[in-house]
Amino acid sequence: MIPKCRCTAGGLADRTPYEEVVLDTMLYSARLKENVARQNSAVIVAMARLIASTFEDGGKLLLCGNGGSAADAQHLATELTIRYRSSVERPALPAIALNADTTALTAGANDLGYDEVFRRLAEAYGREGDVVLGLSTSGNSRSVFNVLQYARGHGMKTIALTGGDGGMIKDVADLSIVVPHSGSADRVQECHITIGHVIIDLVERLLGYCRSRK
Repeated sequence: MIPKCRCTAGGLADRTPYEEVVLDTMLYSARLKENVARQNSAVIVAMARLIASTFEDGGKLLLCGNGGSAADAQHLATELTIRYRSSVERPALPAIALNADTTALTAGANDLGYDEVFRRLAEAYGREGDVVLGLSTSGNSRSVFNVLQYARGHGMKTIALTGGDGGMIKDVADLSIVVPHSGSADRVQECHITIGHVIIDLVERLLGYCRSRK
């Protein structure tokens, strides 16, 4: 039975069961982000330095993921190509979400098998010195594993954001962060998008673009 909403003066004892769910979920997410930050701050900086230096050298960032991770890849790519914060004036930065082209995805899945679609697109767009960033909440997405493995074998640098125990993907990444949460993708994705935003902020700072508009 769904409990009725109660309007009270407040206090911990007055929370409904659903309010407990809200509190438990959001506090757990906050603690998980804190844990990831404390354990991986140096790795996050290293990721940002790698991406910034790649941009400086004329290279690009290729991103990919499946499901919610595909949305995160597109989200982050857009904030690099268009803008992250309106207070920062800078040129567009070259980032491509490999999962954003539905025509290529469906053709690749039909003709080559879905596990090969990102690898094929990295073959098309990737060049030596570029960076490939793969997102997988389980760490075991074969399509993400294959593109990172391909990239490594063709002179590209690899970054992975994963969850659980990191799965097989962490072994084909030059730099990786494993969010220690299993059983659901949601909390891992919340950490991944936060990490991505911090990386973009750092990239802008490293490239000297953190200057407010006049």
